[in-house]
Amino acid sequence: MKEKVLFICLIVLMLAGCSYSPVPQLNKNKNTEKNLSKEESQESMKTFLLIGVDSRGEEDSRADAVILARYFPEQQKLKLASIMRDSYVKIPGYKYGYNKINAAYYYGGSELLKKIIQENFDVKVDHVAVIDFKGFVKMVDLLAPDGVMVDVNQEIIDDMSIEASTGKNVLHGEEILKYVRFRHDDESDFGRVERQQEVLVQLKTGFINQISSFEGMVALPSIIEKGMSYLDTDIGMKTIMEMGSQVVFQSPDSVETLRIPVEGSYKDEIYPQSGAVLKMDYSKNKEALQEFFSR
Repeated sequence: MKEKVLFICLIVLMLAGCSYSPVPQLNKNKNTEKNLSKEESQESMKTFLLIGVDSRGEEDSRADAVILARYFPEQQKLKLASIMRDSYVKIPGYKYGYNKINAAYYYGGSELLKKIIQENFDVKVDHVAVIDFKGFVKMVDLLAPDGVMVDVNQEIIDDMSIEASTGKNVLHGEEILKYVRFRHDDESDFGRVERQQEVLVQLKTGFINQISSFEGMVALPSIIEKGMSYLDTDIGMKTIMEMGSQVVFQSPDSVETLRIPVEGSYKDEIYPQSGAVLKMDYSKNKEALQEFFSR
């Protein structure tokens, strides 16, 4: 049986979008200046759903990486919240009522995933980006052509047949995919989520560094055009181009991460239709996600 794989759904092109703020810049020299209220700032921010699917082009696939991203322009802070693939959630229209969140993409694609996140966690998704294994490998090499520095141990090297030595290594597309797929240790999917977020942040940085020169800015349209061919998204090319041009000037100074379910808010259960799941305390996790995205 094919191993279910959780990998990073990264599109730093989407993170460029998270760095794009539609809030008008206020002229600080005018006496009429007024600060935006917290509510107005929240309304202006967009939430991006990044979905990684466990396929190399096949039609039937599951969402093994589910990441919510939101940028806070005033604090120049990016927030990433990963929802564990085995999270047991209510699925609208599903005959059993509940199943793992990674099954939702198989049943109803990104639109169903958006509904699930809205109904289970009260988070409205504004835009979606989906990427599969092939696209991920190409995207890594596009956005970080010099590779990504990661720390690998012998267990990961042996299990995933990674060509590396223990300790810090610079890895490229296929090897990075193996690195973020690894799950056969005591940390299981929890460690894999940490590696997702780790590499996602590094790819964001690599992308920003790549386009932070005159030559990089000139190359930006072609980078975006290539990147768009690797993913399925509801954002048009024109909007992506506008977003990409902003990332150099509004790139986040810091990145904060969260994992759902949060510590102490779930227990392991087994259900006939789902297998092993993480049964969550919904009120605790909804509250944690709401608090994370509100400050």
